[in-house]
Amino acid sequence: MKQVQVQVPATSANCGPGFDCLGLALELYNVFTFVPDELATEYSYTFTGLGADLLEQEDPNNNLIGHAMDQVFAKAQEPIQYGHITSDTNIPPSRGLGSSSTAIVGGLLLANSLITNPLSKEELLIIANRMEGHPDNVCPAIYGNLCCAYGTKDKILNTVIPIPEELYFAVVVPEVLVSTEYARSVLPQHVPFKEAVHNVGFASLFVSSLITGQLDNLSVALDDNLHVPYRKTLIPHCDDVFSAAKGAGAYGATISGSGSTLIAYATKDKVEVVAKAMGDTFTNNNVENKIYVLKADSEGAKVV
Repeated sequence: MKQVQVQVPATSANCGPGFDCLGLALELYNVFTFVPDELATEYSYTFTGLGADLLEQEDPNNNLIGHAMDQVFAKAQEPIQYGHITSDTNIPPSRGLGSSSTAIVGGLLLANSLITNPLSKEELLIIANRMEGHPDNVCPAIYGNLCCAYGTKDKILNTVIPIPEELYFAVVVPEVLVSTEYARSVLPQHVPFKEAVHNVGFASLFVSSLITGQLDNLSVALDDNLHVPYRKTLIPHCDDVFSAAKGAGAYGATISGSGSTLIAYATKDKVEVVAKAMGDTFTNNNVENKIYVLKADSEGAKVV
């Protein structure tokens, strides 16, 4: 049997006020290739690209790609097909751009292309959500665009909202590692009622403004009271980078996922300047970084 290859987009979760329920797919991809081997009794791996040296040191028995493939074979009630997996990483790992979600979704798509009766996207999403623990990264990785998702381990309610063509994203990835577990540990157990009400307004305004194309509203709609005020303390000079983004013409900026990546929303004619201003702010404070200018991905994960 010949090899199967899939690509999965990066995702920016939370989108400001949409903690654990909003996620955006971006045109930056990890690519996973699987070559079946009838004689193999386990998965083997090759890692290339960003973070390959770290991935090579991890226990292959804990790899999310293989675990996801196993889940699909189990759901389909078909024997596991072992073989060799190549992971080519273009998305900075452990930086808030959904790298772990790409591994889960990549494994799901690889196995799904091998079974007799492929699972639907809805079925794949339920598996992905169980593995990830929340849908804001895995949803846009599967469907593309902006996803608004809520559910349990057995059912996910999800809507997909196209991103306006004129909206681009300035992404800056500092050399600062913020683990998801630690980023969750700094969140409060309770928030004041008034702040929670404000977040409902921010999230509603964010989604509706993208639908109606009223992008100027993003200067307010990207605000957040639930996670950004607490997580930005983990990212050096975060407020300065936010200010630089808005000063260069962005609608607004926020933390991508749990960080340390920061993302600004801007028009095509301003996004390059915005990205440079964000990167320069880190550089001027002796923080190494990498900048990207990206569009939203509209397709989601796919076999290539």
